[in-house]
Amino acid sequence: MLVQDLINLINLEADELLDEDTDNIPYINQAIDYLSFTLCGMGDPEMINVMDITSNVDIPSNFVDFIPHNGYPIYIQTNKFWVMTSSGLPIKQVKYSIAKPHISTITDQVPFKDMYAGTLVLIASYLIKKKTYIPVEYCNEDKSFVSDVLTAIKAAKGVS
Repeated sequence: MLVQDLINLINLEADELLDEDTDNIPYINQAIDYLSFTLCGMGDPEMINVMDITSNVDIPSNFVDFIPHNGYPIYIQTNKFWVMTSSGLPIKQVKYSIAKPHISTITDQVPFKDMYAGTLVLIASYLIKKKTYIPVEYCNEDKSFVSDVLTAIKAAKGVS
C-alpha cells in the first residue's frame, strides 16, 4: 500500500484536520513506531531478523532487542555488539526484533502488510485529533478503540 492511500484513509477518519497530505507523515511515523514496538513485544515473525554476530560489529539501526532477551552471550557497548565467548568465534543465527522503517514521502510504500493499515489509520488519526485539540472525550474514545484493536491483535496471535 502506498502512503498516499493510507493518508486518504486517515483523512476520512480524522475529518481532514490537516492542511496538506505531507502533514500526515510525522503522525504516520509515530503510528509505525507504536505498532512496531507492540508487534515486537508479541514476537511477531514480521518483526524478527537473524544474523551472525562477532565482536565490534555495529548494531543495526532498526535493532530493538534480542529474542530471547537474555539468551545470548553478547553485550552492547557504544553502539556495537561484543561477544563474550572464550573462542571469540561468531555466534550464529542470533534472533532480534526490529522496528519498521519510517516513511518520508507520500509515494513510499507502507512498511507493514496491508492487514495493518486499519490499525495505522486508527493510531495516526488518534494522534492527529489529540494534537489538534479535539474534545477530550472524543480522543479518549479513539484511544480506547486503538487499545481494543491492539488487544485483538494480541489475542489473534495467541499472546496474553
